[in-house]
Amino acid sequence: MFTFLRRVTRFGWHNFWRAGGLNVATVFVLIVTITLITSLFISEGAVKHIIAQIKEKIDISVYVKPETTSETMEKIKDKLVELPEVQAVSIVSKEDAMEQFRERHENDPVLLESLEIVGTNPFYASLNIRANDPEQYAAILEVLNNSSLDDIIYKVDYVEKKTVIEKLSGFISNVNTGGLLLALALGVVAVLVAFNTIRVAIYDASKEISIMRLVGAPNRFIRGPFIVQGMIAGAIAALASFLILLLLSYSLADKISSLTNGFNVFAWFGTRAFVLFFIQLASGIALGVISSLIAIRKYLTA
Repeated sequence: MFTFLRRVTRFGWHNFWRAGGLNVATVFVLIVTITLITSLFISEGAVKHIIAQIKEKIDISVYVKPETTSETMEKIKDKLVELPEVQAVSIVSKEDAMEQFRERHENDPVLLESLEIVGTNPFYASLNIRANDPEQYAAILEVLNNSSLDDIIYKVDYVEKKTVIEKLSGFISNVNTGGLLLALALGVVAVLVAFNTIRVAIYDASKEISIMRLVGAPNRFIRGPFIVQGMIAGAIAALASFLILLLLSYSLADKISSLTNGFNVFAWFGTRAFVLFFIQLASGIALGVISSLIAIRKYLTA
């Protein structure tokens, strides 16, 4: 067995270097494919970071009537926190609401002067509810509508934020679907390019294959060198892709952080370096092996 592996590996290296420029093209396409596929994982990390920040800012506010006491609001809060869909509930008093309004419009003296003219606090106390997932706000709203809070609740601002919540949910779904389709398309392109390279190598060695078949060489001995050739191309591409992404994540870390409001791509890459390299290596070898198996099949069934 060891002798078989040694010979197959030696012939595989020989085939790889003999193909020359063809293998350079194959490795280049595999590098691009593996890099883009891995970039999808990195993009997913950035998107999740952005979505998490958006989720932190999205909530629904339940405004209560002026006569509602703070004790009653505390009871409502405790009831809402018990719901499985609810992540957190915070109470905003009338005074807090006015202070927040003043801070938001501190550069608008007309509005602040209008507030002074009114003379009283026009704001309502509210309960700000944050769900575990944007799609769960509808369920929370249903609970509020079916509860005995009609005599307490003045208004729920879910309708105003519903569009943002629906767009966020749709964006998450589209990102996941688009990433999967792009990865599949890139994988097919890589297999086709590697397949053509292996097929040319097989055609170049067709006389040798015919002689091996005449002398009774087993299929695994004929197939082996070309599988090794595909594995070598995939492994070299994976290593090159890993180094390229490592350098890019380091050099572009600050720019990406400013664009994504704090996503540190180099730190993200560093904590997942081993897993990412394993995925790249497995993907590269798998693409090379699949291409080789498809290309050599014709000669083994002839």
